[in-house]
Amino acid sequence: MKTIRTPLLLLSVSLALGACGKSGEPEQASAESQHLLAYVPADTPYLAANLQALPDDVIDAQFKRVRPALEETQAQLSRVKERIEAGDSPSGDELLDRLVLAVLTELDGNLSREGLERLGWDTNQTGAIYGVGAFPVVRVSLSDAAALRATIERILLNAGVDAPEAEFQGRNYWRITADDTTEMPLAGYVAILDDHVVAGLYPIAAETDFLPGLLGLDMPVDSIAAASLAELNAKHGYSPYFSGWLDLHRLADEFMDPEARTARTLMGMDAYDMNDLSPECVAETHAIIDNMPVVSGGFTDVSADEMGYRLVAETPSNLASRLAGLVARMPAARPLADRLAELSFGIRVGAVHDFLREKAQGVVDAPYQCERFADLNAQAEQLLGQVNQPLPPFVNNFRGIHVSLKELVFADGQELPKSVRGHLAVHVEQPEMFVGMAQMFLPDLSTLQLAPGSDPERVPEFLISIQGITAYAAMSDQAIGISLGEGEQDTLIDFLEMDAGDESTLVSANYDSAALQELQQRHMPSPPADDPDNPLIALSEAWSEAAQDASDRTHVEVKFTPAGLVVESRLTYK
Repeated sequence: MKTIRTPLLLLSVSLALGACGKSGEPEQASAESQHLLAYVPADTPYLAANLQALPDDVIDAQFKRVRPALEETQAQLSRVKERIEAGDSPSGDELLDRLVLAVLTELDGNLSREGLERLGWDTNQTGAIYGVGAFPVVRVSLSDAAALRATIERILLNAGVDAPEAEFQGRNYWRITADDTTEMPLAGYVAILDDHVVAGLYPIAAETDFLPGLLGLDMPVDSIAAASLAELNAKHGYSPYFSGWLDLHRLADEFMDPEARTARTLMGMDAYDMNDLSPECVAETHAIIDNMPVVSGGFTDVSADEMGYRLVAETPSNLASRLAGLVARMPAARPLADRLAELSFGIRVGAVHDFLREKAQGVVDAPYQCERFADLNAQAEQLLGQVNQPLPPFVNNFRGIHVSLKELVFADGQELPKSVRGHLAVHVEQPEMFVGMAQMFLPDLSTLQLAPGSDPERVPEFLISIQGITAYAAMSDQAIGISLGEGEQDTLIDFLEMDAGDESTLVSANYDSAALQELQQRHMPSPPADDPDNPLIALSEAWSEAAQDASDRTHVEVKFTPAGLVVESRLTYK
């Protein structure tokens, strides 16, 4: 019997297109969110949810931006329907074609906020993803559970698919399995409850232990999900619109602790043998994981014009301090509208070299006793042999790279750009030594009389790989730089002498999002010649164009802070 994936398909569409919308700047969980989070067990090893729905103006703005793509999607849906109704099989599978046609029929004319609500999706949606043990569960609110059930029933009826719901203690659900579960004895479980849809993945043999919680028949005695997310948001500056965490220590225990739910379930299926895991392996696995035991992330700033996101990988304070000491202060990437991109990267190579040597020596002196970590012991010995070699002076003095790209123009069919404008700076502790080393390898550079504070000097054209590009070089007391493009030399000295940014920033980047997408498309394969009318190609192009039209700039920073590794990202819209 063919696998029936209709409920999961519709759930995926819901998660992709159904966002949320309530106004205001809330500080605590909404009633809808509290209701869904009450299903989350206190010992879940991971959780991601929104305590509040996104503001209406944010969702309206996003729908407005993708309206051209939705219109093209509607047109392509009509084309696919016509092809299937005419007997053309896009997939070569009759059942799948019928199912696709039934889904397309439901989506026809409903690719809008109002249309999705008619199908039962909630455009004021809240949701949660969490673990029952290590096994995932997803809950998403619905505006009209009866409408969604009717939508699914129409799809199954029109597709001629018999997919009856199973029943457990008065609650109905779908069980979705592969044709052969020998290798993977897991099933997907989907149910439409009174006000939300839920889906989970669990071993088939233990489903009677899983279904009571999934179907809301057995609620957790003490769920602290809402409170834990609120605490997380306050700690790391996440907004209530989306945040989550992954406790790697707790997740590891699900497999290493014989009393944990996941381990008990797998051992009960004879799929797991705890005797294969020695006490040394358990202790050393924890020791490794505890260098970064919790990873979390969430939206920071949310508005109709921009979206901010932060990810934090927490580390112990002593390790966080050591990692912060590896960073070299560099000028930060600037959000300049006239620049295609700026990138800054700062690292103290000598400090990194010493850090790696210390860590490798520690493993060599006290090797892991767990047999599963034998490769780590061997790698530590190999690494120690490498880092015990002294670094060349110009490598040890390296501090970072700063790039500012103003223009990058390609001719059709050419791999190399025909025009480049911008600046490049290599920051080093002793620029004169760096230049001297370069002149040893390239004697032609000896014609350049570079000195800190002197005017930029033109680089001979034969040293530039791109013909017709004007290049100048200059030096400051902390960097060597080059400008590309006539006139860019006028601001080269200022570029080299920019003030350093935050001392914790390892990488910062700011770029024109639409321009980067256009550049990426240059290197994508052309549509297959045997199917130029493939609707998927037209859809891909339409959504890509919508993304380019909507996107303005993206700013990214990677930092080592007292909290650990922090990644900040912000996308602005036109």
